[in-house]
Amino acid sequence: MKLIGSAGGRVWNNKLHENRKAFEGTGDSENKLTEQFYRSKNITTNLMVTYNTKIGKHSIGGLLGYAYEGFSEKQFSTSRLTEDSKYDIFVGDLSGDKVSNTGSASDWAIYSGFARATYNYDEKYLLEFNIRNDYSSYFAKGNRSGVFPSFSAGWRISEEKFWSVLKPYVPSLKIRGSWGLVGNNRIGAYQYMQTVSVKNGISFGDKLAQTAEFASANPDLKWETTRMANIGFELGLLNNDLNITFDCFNNRTKDILVNLPVPGLFGNGAPIQNAGKVETRGWELSVNYRLKTGPVVHNFAGNISDSFNEVIDTRGTEIIGGSDVQTIIKEGYPLYSYYAYRSDGFFQNEEECQKGPHLEGITPKPGDIRYLDKNGDGVIKPDDHRFIVGNAVPRYTFGFTYGLEYKGFDFSMMWQGVGRRNKWMRGESVEAFHNNNEGPVMDFHQDRWTPNNPDATYPRLTMGAESANNAAKSDFWIQDAKYLRLKNAQIGHTFPQQWMKKLYVKNLRIFASVQNPLTFTKMKGGWDPEYTGDGSGRAYPVARVYSFGLNVKF
Repeated sequence: MKLIGSAGGRVWNNKLHENRKAFEGTGDSENKLTEQFYRSKNITTNLMVTYNTKIGKHSIGGLLGYAYEGFSEKQFSTSRLTEDSKYDIFVGDLSGDKVSNTGSASDWAIYSGFARATYNYDEKYLLEFNIRNDYSSYFAKGNRSGVFPSFSAGWRISEEKFWSVLKPYVPSLKIRGSWGLVGNNRIGAYQYMQTVSVKNGISFGDKLAQTAEFASANPDLKWETTRMANIGFELGLLNNDLNITFDCFNNRTKDILVNLPVPGLFGNGAPIQNAGKVETRGWELSVNYRLKTGPVVHNFAGNISDSFNEVIDTRGTEIIGGSDVQTIIKEGYPLYSYYAYRSDGFFQNEEECQKGPHLEGITPKPGDIRYLDKNGDGVIKPDDHRFIVGNAVPRYTFGFTYGLEYKGFDFSMMWQGVGRRNKWMRGESVEAFHNNNEGPVMDFHQDRWTPNNPDATYPRLTMGAESANNAAKSDFWIQDAKYLRLKNAQIGHTFPQQWMKKLYVKNLRIFASVQNPLTFTKMKGGWDPEYTGDGSGRAYPVARVYSFGLNVKF
């Protein structure tokens, strides 16, 4: 029996003093002094008791534990506008419009009790059972507790006596399965309480009056729960030089914590509710093979997986979100599917422009993007003409590694990729002269529409109000983000030990490697196909790194 305990904490203090000075002839025309203070405290504790014993061929284990994590924070900020910036301290009293003060505080905690029991009979039959009870301050009393059990089982069929005739051909075979519940409480604090904000909210003539604003609340919030089920097998062939693993899973999440839209008559924001169901299905296959041909040893490894989700229930409500990139949560489709107009080529002449269809309130010109008219009324409107046009979730994720060893020389490489993915790019990543600035201008902008280039891949170049039609949210800006990338390649040599003994060196290896040397993708503009940001491209690019090294052991 073992008793294990641990405790940790982190205190974060941050102070800011800022003296912003005005510069004539610029947009920064105010002298402003600011003082800010922030403190947070995070404490974690764990206490566990473990017990393991073996009786003949029976191995039994158990664990009991308790965990706590708590977090609290507070901050305030005060600032004032000054006539000049001669002094770098707050001098004298000042009130009115030239002074502002803000502050906030919050805390949360989660208490957990958990237990585990394991059983192993002769390495043939494997059982495990887990249960935990999490108690979260994010929910009101009566709903704070969440109980989440799970179990798994495995059977090494190849260890059975009846398998002996197949052992020379299939030396290892194991089937396994698992089932369990996990919880989610990741929402903001105090969502079950009706908080009050006081601010200057009403104007009476030239005077502002303070108002109290009550936030929406839902005291019935409870844990979001995911049921996870998995079944798979592990197979060894060719004296276990070839190993194959396959898994398939089905997860269903219910009571999803989500803000369902409310009617405008409600007069307030939408409270969080337990009001959704999503199912995720998928599989994964991995293969490893070790091959020896004379003095050369080869190591192959590959894997491929796929998962996809479907919204099962949102109580008949569609949730549309986003600004420059818009998504929708709708029954029967993946979470956060892209929601946009469908492009239909370019208008080629004035006659086509007059015929339409056209966006509501916009008269297109030759070279502008044309959009599909969903209901045939000739006018494209957001409420009637948008389509679900994909999503950013990667499909068919795969990887491959190869290693070679030969008389002290070694070589390895790793490839990875995604077989299907969409990425909605926006702003300066795709639009020439975005926001009327001087750039960036990409290479694909050169194949723009002109009367002499009607088969172009990019609409006519526009700026300002002229861009209204082409800047509409459509699938024209959604790119094919599948890719294949060589993540790493390395070559090295380990010198023979009999050479190194003379130098009093135990081991000496030299190597050279490169990271991200090759990427094959259809993404335009050189954007990283693994990019997960907002689509603007405002992210540090993936670096290609060359390394040379020396490993010495004495």
